[in-house]
Amino acid sequence: MSERGYHPATRVGLAVATIALCLLAGEMAMRYWNWPPAVYSGWRATAAGGPVNPFGWRGQPVARPRPSDFVVVLTGGAEVECLRCPADETLDLILERALRRYNPNARVVTLGSGGYGQDQEFLALHGYFAHERADLVVSWASIAEDVAANTFRSGQPRPGQTSPKPTFALAGGDIRGPTEELGQPIYRAKLSGIFMPLFVNIDRNWSTLLPKPDPGAASAPSGMETRTLADEPLEEQRTGWSIWMSPRPARVQYGMALTRALLRHMRDLATLRGGRFVVLRTPSPAEARMETPVALGHAGHWFVADPAKRDAAIGEVTEGFDQVTLSPEGGQTDPVETERRLMTRLADALNQREMLVPAGLSRPRH
Repeated sequence: MSERGYHPATRVGLAVATIALCLLAGEMAMRYWNWPPAVYSGWRATAAGGPVNPFGWRGQPVARPRPSDFVVVLTGGAEVECLRCPADETLDLILERALRRYNPNARVVTLGSGGYGQDQEFLALHGYFAHERADLVVSWASIAEDVAANTFRSGQPRPGQTSPKPTFALAGGDIRGPTEELGQPIYRAKLSGIFMPLFVNIDRNWSTLLPKPDPGAASAPSGMETRTLADEPLEEQRTGWSIWMSPRPARVQYGMALTRALLRHMRDLATLRGGRFVVLRTPSPAEARMETPVALGHAGHWFVADPAKRDAAIGEVTEGFDQVTLSPEGGQTDPVETERRLMTRLADALNQREMLVPAGLSRPRH
């Protein structure tokens, strides 16, 4: 008498169960050995060994603000992290000393790192307000770089280094997201960390959801100064030159609207928590000197960079926000002295605007 075999459905079920158990065993083994290393979204301090403030960003590791302190939170990118500032004179300490000329209770907290746009700044600020307060939030903006940084799924903590980051999308004139929280793993399972990158490029996939880029012209326009940029992906609109482009690409317009929406949410958050919000801009000397359009080329793609288009873009992004613009100042060779003078000018400007006292004590401005 012949032996009866298993029903085909039973055999399939057993095979599936066996595969699932093998995968589970593999996942548990990889977690035990912590391999591959987790890939986290976003970053805080980009240099090891520097002083870190209580919130994880470069700054003085001092006690958290006291109730009597006038707390100023400074957010931004590489300027706020200020790697050129020595460990005993980080930017928070430099600005704090400048502010105390006008308010001896001033305390400064820095929330920023190289490559930050308003996406990571907003999440950093949101996390800060979950536990602390601020009387004034200063967002140190570099609109040309910020528009590109906010648009894409990855950013540059340092030149030449690309990392995934929390990213927002623009939908109906407002932000949607983020893709994940700051510091959250990109892949929840170790197996995903191995196989997903083989089939899915999260940065490229995100770019397909954006408005189409402008590929530019095949040749440089005649009668115009030309510049060839070796490392600027102009054709992707993933560069600080993007807001200079004339005519303005749809992808750049999207990034501008997204950046403005993120700034609005940062302002609303600060206001909701009883503070004020101001945008700080410090145009570079090179940016100030360029007055006429030029043709920019990269890998056979040519674009017209127009200073008037840049100025219009900056105005469109920052319109309606309280702003402090500090014009370029040359003649300084010591980088720390440059920061001291810049923070002194910022403190002077904030004092003139009566922003260094609690909001309820300042006189209404007409």
